[in-house]
Amino acid sequence: PLTFKVAYAETEDSIFGQVINAAFAEITEKTNGRLVFEIYPGNQLGSITDVLEQQVAGAPLICSMGFDNLGDTVPDFAPASFPYVFNDLYEVQALAKSDWIANIEAQLVEKSIQPLCYGAIGYRHFISTFEINTAADCAGHIMRMGPSGAAQGFITVMNGTPTTSTWADNYSLLQTGVIESCEAPLSLLLSSSLGEVCDYLALSGHFVNPFSLTMNPIFWNQISAEDQAIVKDTLAAACVEMADQAMAMEAEFVEEFKAQGVTVTEPDKASFAAVVPELYELLDLDPAIYDDIRAAIDANK
Repeated sequence: PLTFKVAYAETEDSIFGQVINAAFAEITEKTNGRLVFEIYPGNQLGSITDVLEQQVAGAPLICSMGFDNLGDTVPDFAPASFPYVFNDLYEVQALAKSDWIANIEAQLVEKSIQPLCYGAIGYRHFISTFEINTAADCAGHIMRMGPSGAAQGFITVMNGTPTTSTWADNYSLLQTGVIESCEAPLSLLLSSSLGEVCDYLALSGHFVNPFSLTMNPIFWNQISAEDQAIVKDTLAAACVEMADQAMAMEAEFVEEFKAQGVTVTEPDKASFAAVVPELYELLDLDPAIYDDIRAAIDANK
């Protein structure tokens, strides 16, 4: 059998962890054991950046990568991770069917990155030790984001101080005041017990958290066409299942945070959207890419 390590940042008991683990078990079953997977949740194999470097260098790894992380490799992809590009989680599936994403995928393959699926695991919100009602409230605060230029830049254009860390360290970093905020889907924020060290949850919904599972094309090309179809079909179905579960549980997660004593706010989303043009400028990207992405989504709904 071909054996691959599967690395992701989320905890194993999060929606992402449960659905993805089940999907890879299903792939092993459907391929009669020709493909076998070892699961490493919670950044056990290193940060997203570290794991992507290992994958590109030729390690037999399957990695969960945000669109923002992949945008650091193919810059035209970065705006697909910008705030408020997608109106809902399912629009990621529409973009996945487009010629636009096919062009991006071809560029990624040239960089030794083979996407296997595209999905979203819930809206990303800010949890923090200070109250956030507008983008201006982020100014002057140390805020943990993913390592990508897009994620870090989002905090920069709000005049905050961006930083990054391994996800497993965020509890202690928030508890000790090294960072004052981080963001993720509610399922991950809750499963990581961050409500124990943060007083505020801002339902900003700034990202839909689009991601892709990727591997090195060298290994992808060693898999038979029959098994490649099984991998893609099974993971595509898992992505839809993730979105379904995330949307169904969103309100319940909010109530769980409230029960913990966390103050939940609904900030002015327009104030966050207003800084996005500055993000294009910061990253030296053409704002017209936004129109291309929206056209690709609308054409494939």
